[in-house]
Amino acid sequence: MLDRVRNGDAPADLALRELFAQHRNAGSRDRAAITQLVYGVLRSWFALRAALGDATTLELCAAHALRASGLDAAQLPPLEGLDAAALERKLAAFDSAALDEAARHNLPAWLWAALRAQYGAQAGALADALNGEATVDLRVNTLKATVEQARAALREDGIEAAPITDVDAGLRLPRREALQRTRAFREGWVEPQDEGSQRLAAFVAPAPGETVVDFCAGAGGKTLALGALMRNRGVLHAFDVSRARLARSEPRLARSGLTIVRAQALGHERDARLQPLLERCDAVLVDAPCSSTGALRRNPELRLRVIDLADLAATQGAILEAAARLVRPGGRLVYATCSVLAAENQAIAAAFTSYHKEFAADGELVLLPHRDGTDGFYACRLRRLTSSSAPRPTPSGP
Repeated sequence: MLDRVRNGDAPADLALRELFAQHRNAGSRDRAAITQLVYGVLRSWFALRAALGDATTLELCAAHALRASGLDAAQLPPLEGLDAAALERKLAAFDSAALDEAARHNLPAWLWAALRAQYGAQAGALADALNGEATVDLRVNTLKATVEQARAALREDGIEAAPITDVDAGLRLPRREALQRTRAFREGWVEPQDEGSQRLAAFVAPAPGETVVDFCAGAGGKTLALGALMRNRGVLHAFDVSRARLARSEPRLARSGLTIVRAQALGHERDARLQPLLERCDAVLVDAPCSSTGALRRNPELRLRVIDLADLAATQGAILEAAARLVRPGGRLVYATCSVLAAENQAIAAAFTSYHKEFAADGELVLLPHRDGTDGFYACRLRRLTSSSAPRPTPSGP
């Protein structure tokens, strides 16, 4: 699994799900041990590489086991291609004080430099939070159950869930669980969703009866949350340029009971099929593709990827421009990312409003894991003042 993740073939969570689907005889303890090993290596990647040099994936696994479990080399199983004793000597000889700041926080140098420049004295706390374990959060589907009904159903299956203070329909679990085996999940009462994503959906403020667009819907997590807030009344469009990502939303939509969702794959962000919606939508959410630096605790393999921020910014700006055309005068455009970098967040929103005086800022949401206990999120809500055909207001000021 680590080889697949290391080569960029699949994210860690998807690779593990596929592995366990192929080996259904694996018990819960085996699954937990494998998951801890995979995520443990990713969360100590740069320190392990500094200590071992150009190590194989097997050596990284063994080194993490030695460091994290207190085992000695003699207790590791004999494996072809692994000299456990030599590995142990390398680890013992390495002085962790020699690690640079980026490696100490398990970040690539470019990202540590960006965090330090943007967050100053808070950069270390943010980096350490991004390297921690994500909370296990659920969203209760209030179309089908109350929070207390969902808690009771989970309790029947041996899972104790606690309410999340800052979201009305949120539950938090003490650990990862096999949710697919529970009645609450099978009947569509609960869906896994980070608290931050739930707060983002509420920030869009969709109302029953509105026409709402999830412009980059992906696998549909925020679509489901928006639909529940709309009480299944109105029209909710779910668009994405990836037919495969949209297909992953189909079983979730079926469980949810939502009937207002119209999902459609687009060829590109200015697809002609969007024409009937121009300036007719009450709210449009653009959860743009991004570096996902705010989700590193959930997807730690992302720290191994090469990120082209300039290319991402161009894509983000183009998508926001295209989605803005759908918003009616008086309607809301919400630009969002799961990035903690201003270059993908405030800079994109500022560039858009500098060219589009028909939109005005109407609120901002900033969530950071070390401060808020959620994934890192940014969202800017923009209110459309006039039609694109109407004269733009004259900027005030000197």
